[in-house]
Amino acid sequence: MAANKTYSRHREFYGGSVTFLVEDFLFKVPREPFQTGSTVFRDMFLLPQGETVEGLNDERPIKLDGIAMDEFEQLLRVLLYRNYGTSPRLPAGVAQWTSVLKLSTLWEFDELRKAAIDALSTALCNDPIDRVILSSRFGITAWLLPALNELAQRPESLSVGEANRLGIETALMVASVREHIKLELFEEALTCNCHNRRHTYTSKQLVVGPGDPGTRVLDFTPLLCTKLNLVVPKEVEAVSD
Repeated sequence: MAANKTYSRHREFYGGSVTFLVEDFLFKVPREPFQTGSTVFRDMFLLPQGETVEGLNDERPIKLDGIAMDEFEQLLRVLLYRNYGTSPRLPAGVAQWTSVLKLSTLWEFDELRKAAIDALSTALCNDPIDRVILSSRFGITAWLLPALNELAQRPESLSVGEANRLGIETALMVASVREHIKLELFEEALTCNCHNRRHTYTSKQLVVGPGDPGTRVLDFTPLLCTKLNLVVPKEVEAVSD
């Protein structure tokens, strides 16, 4: 640590056995949850130490470069408070849980990553755009196909803003899938032989073209798997058969 630089002790997280420096704040927290919960920190702590061991005090903290202080705070709240499920200190909202997801993935906190995915699955249940983005960014494979399927099924096409967020390749793929099938009204007049009357019946037929509200009942998963070079899930194969 530079001699001419002073750092502030974090007012909430300063009391433990290992010291971290994040931005300009010192965090002193219990070592055990890091060592048992993260393969990255476990391996770090097992490395041979030199004459001066990092993390023992404020003068030689473990520096976490490139990590935002508020992101680290959210990770610590889940790591240290999650046994108290109703604690008001636990993360609340998509942005905070996304921070937990980011750092738990980076440092291989498997249980914390699962907790973040569970929380975000509920928070983003009606937001397929964010589920696609986060699934690609953090490798949440279970989210990708269902979220893309929702985008293909909905009556509204992607807006410019949504396309920009998804990225051009993904946006074009969704648009391509939506162009394959739509449902439209089809009228046919039939003559009743008994009463010599003509009756008009209205039904729907599948045609090539952009989607309409009827596409909500269609499952685009097999087509999406083809576009993404993925294997069609067995449950979808069973429905198709």
